[in-house]
Amino acid sequence: MPDGLYDERPRLYDAIQSEWDYDRDVAFVRGTLADRGVDPHRLLEVGCGTGEHTRRLAAGGLDVTAIDVHEGMLGVAREKCADLDGDGTAEFRRTGIPDPDLGGAGPFDAAVAIRGVVNHLAPADLDPALAALRDRLRPGGVLVFDNSPLPPEGNRPGLDVGRDADGAVEYVRVAHHVATGDGRLDWRAVTFTPDGDPFVDARRMTPFADERIADALAAAGFDEVDTVDGYGPDDDRSVFVAVR
Repeated sequence: MPDGLYDERPRLYDAIQSEWDYDRDVAFVRGTLADRGVDPHRLLEVGCGTGEHTRRLAAGGLDVTAIDVHEGMLGVAREKCADLDGDGTAEFRRTGIPDPDLGGAGPFDAAVAIRGVVNHLAPADLDPALAALRDRLRPGGVLVFDNSPLPPEGNRPGLDVGRDADGAVEYVRVAHHVATGDGRLDWRAVTFTPDGDPFVDARRMTPFADERIADALAAAGFDEVDTVDGYGPDDDRSVFVAVR
């Protein structure tokens, strides 16, 4: 079923995320791989969204296979990467974890899943997803991904007002997480834009404990796992770096 934001309003997603520091994330990934002696050429990006990380990674010389389950997001990502500056490439496929169909691509030197991609998984899908990503890496390949600090008990509704560079309102969004009683959350939002009717957006999320993810990485057979506090200053995500 199409997702109200990811499939139908991907450019609104870009507006909502316009202040995110994508350069910081990519610098973290490149630095982390260099610290582990990995000179990547082929990289798998899981949950590429509208391609902001993709185009930066490819512009830096990587051949990126970028996957996402939402065609609306992929359409924008393809546009952004149509004329890349640099030696890298970007190939897009509509698929996702826990069972990615990569059409024979790989093995990869590295894989990334940035900004809570694993938190969209059902609890039972975490182990097979991480095992599948390990299987797509070459020996010594590195997986980098994060765990979002979601509130397991839910939270109060919050108001987000986005403005363009001139100060004009681009959107107004009311969103909150609702605990479902089964260890998951319903993320619910109503968004208003100046040029369209308000729409309701909802999806299921899983607030994984860091310990649960560490156990799943060990069960998947990763030889070395490190946990880092965020991609940089003021980022409260737990970032996992796992070596096959």
